[in-house]
Amino acid sequence: MDIKGLQYFVAAAERLNFTVAAKECYITQTAMSLHIKKMEDELGFKLFTRGKHAIGLTDAGRDFYMRSREIILSYESAVRHSAGVSGGVIGVIDIMLPSCIEGFVLMDSFRSFSEQYPDIKLNVSVEPPGLHIDCIRSGRADICIGAPDDMELDGSFAVERLREDSVAILCGKYHPLARRKTVTVEMVSRETAVVCGPKGIPNAFRTLRNNRLMSGLDSDMTLSVNNMDEMLLAIELGRGVGFLPGFVRRHLPYDMSGLVFLKCDFNGNPPTMTTAAGYLRDNPNAAIRNLLRSLKYAQRRETTALTHETPNSPGQQA
Repeated sequence: MDIKGLQYFVAAAERLNFTVAAKECYITQTAMSLHIKKMEDELGFKLFTRGKHAIGLTDAGRDFYMRSREIILSYESAVRHSAGVSGGVIGVIDIMLPSCIEGFVLMDSFRSFSEQYPDIKLNVSVEPPGLHIDCIRSGRADICIGAPDDMELDGSFAVERLREDSVAILCGKYHPLARRKTVTVEMVSRETAVVCGPKGIPNAFRTLRNNRLMSGLDSDMTLSVNNMDEMLLAIELGRGVGFLPGFVRRHLPYDMSGLVFLKCDFNGNPPTMTTAAGYLRDNPNAAIRNLLRSLKYAQRRETTALTHETPNSPGQQA
């Protein structure tokens, strides 16, 4: 006996007419009668009473009908749910961020995604950037958001670039550079860089070096900290300067009285920092793809809106 057999029986029990039930099930009346007879033999009790002009349910048949109907409804619900998981519209996505800042930046996108996919639960946590790959590999997270470089070096990762932002330079208000209206690249390149994550030169800074904008920066001039909180404390204490994506300035949930964002002359070639999403290529969680599409769409929409708001964009009068 299988689910299809139960569906045939339920149709017959509801119609109390093998011919009508057979048509609804797209089988012949003979096939329906044989199926019910075989089911009764297998069960060991009668499901229907049979008269010359009508059939009816036995007490056992009526009880079996109610339970069979529950089984079919449960089965159909399971099929719908599993199809939703397969299609990426039902499930859970565990997201790893390098700091709460990225969470504030992406919050509108996360909310929009949750409205579009109400049956997908988003779990968001924060870990230092150096731990992201291990978190993904261990199954603690499905997707991590941050700088793409380490993920792109790992062939098992798929990486989707989400946004590109100009670099924001941050120092403490008592730092010598804080008194200057504009600092040059050469001035900044002589400063200790406070970085989150493993010791060494972050790839974002290697990009600056490749552009010959930060040629003086090396691993002896970096201070490695564990997270954004420690980074801001170190900068405010004057232990170095920070190089952060520009969106930090707009979304920093801290008292800014002890910190100063520096205006830097980058010789007409401003460096940028990339924010990307990475996940294991063989991750079976289909909901990840829908989240990435939503995040990239939101970023394209934001970029378009900012472009249209630019006062001196091409085609406009200065």
